[in-house]
Amino acid sequence: MEELVKLHLDGNLQMFFSNVMKNKDYDIYYSNVIEDEYWNYAFLNNNKIDLQNSKKIINERMKEIKRKPVIYITSNIMNEKIGKDIKELNLELLYTDCWMCLENLNNYKPYTKTIDFSICKVDNKLKDKFVKAVMDGFSGDDPEDPYNKLPEGYKISIEKSFLNIANSNIKIIHFIGIKNDETICTATVIYNKQNAVIYNITTAKKYQKKGVCKYMMYYIINELNKLNVKEVCLQTEKGYYTEQVYRKIGFKEKILGYAYLLRGEP
Repeated sequence: MEELVKLHLDGNLQMFFSNVMKNKDYDIYYSNVIEDEYWNYAFLNNNKIDLQNSKKIINERMKEIKRKPVIYITSNIMNEKIGKDIKELNLELLYTDCWMCLENLNNYKPYTKTIDFSICKVDNKLKDKFVKAVMDGFSGDDPEDPYNKLPEGYKISIEKSFLNIANSNIKIIHFIGIKNDETICTATVIYNKQNAVIYNITTAKKYQKKGVCKYMMYYIINELNKLNVKEVCLQTEKGYYTEQVYRKIGFKEKILGYAYLLRGEP
């Protein structure tokens, strides 16, 4: 699981993150164009950290980049001492990510599409259609959707990812599903030799609950299997219907990610 977490962090330096400030106990990942707490946080990498002492420094560093002082803790790092510090510092839980994995791509069940549409990799000709579909897909008007309407910074970040200028060992592929020139679904894959993480999973509203997402996932898993990828991960917020959708198609919860707001000024 640690390798998938590393792929998520390193890979997203090509997409949502702009930079990282390294520290022995945590690394602060942040975006120059996205201001929310999903892509700006101190990611805990050492369970021996003393949050009582580290709080001031994290506050100061994140204040310098004009971002909320947020710390992200994964359940495989969480221990009794960190739990005690969270309570004593009265940290506010902002959201809980559910990291779900598919460990054996060969056992992934085939899914036959019920709607006639085609899936292809996104090139420069399809880039604008893809970006618009992702932005529309997270429109925030569905009470069962955990995400609010995406700010303009996400558009800039996704467009930047097409440059694919970072680590050559990490690749990005954007997928788009099209029916009669209409974009009906999207997904993004970041992968290396062994692992992959899937993002930007959207289905156009009028095609939701018609098996479109399931077929898109089947298509992507099949493509990754051809690349000899061994394990695939995705994230969704804990407790929302999307968690059940991914569970039904074979993904299993591996770890949780907790985003906490560090209250108070440094």
